[in-house]
Amino acid sequence: MTPEARPAARVLVIDRLDRLLLLDGIVPNRERTRLWCLPGGALRPDETFEEAALRELLEETGIAGVALGPCVWRREHVMEMFQKWYVADERYFLVRVAEAEIDGAGRDPVEADLILGHRWWTAAEIAASRETFVPRRLGELLPPLLRGEIPREPVAVGV
Repeated sequence: MTPEARPAARVLVIDRLDRLLLLDGIVPNRERTRLWCLPGGALRPDETFEEAALRELLEETGIAGVALGPCVWRREHVMEMFQKWYVADERYFLVRVAEAEIDGAGRDPVEADLILGHRWWTAAEIAASRETFVPRRLGELLPPLLRGEIPREPVAVGV
């Protein structure tokens, strides 16, 4: 079976204390893998990556009225979800907030089932943790962004 294309947008939400918002979630694959990931999801038909990033951010976190920063990372991988295989093409956008109260009331029923909670993480906490993060190299990829080192082109982040 040929995997289906799944373009998606994700958002790196960083607060004034340089903490990153991560969602505690479950991947709906056979193993129901648990991990920490960034808010975001698949594009709807005729939606841009930027539009999807802002829509998903609002739905999953309640955060609205933010300026979407540049696309800083790109992740391509094959994944299983809901008993189907996909080739994911994920774009990661930067958003800075002074602070934000997280409200998951806009999540659809599937998101509500798969998102267990959230947490604001420092780069040091991510680097020292044994939790599973997506992307896997989050601990090494985040510090340059926090220092203001924004890549001219999105960096391929691997799995």
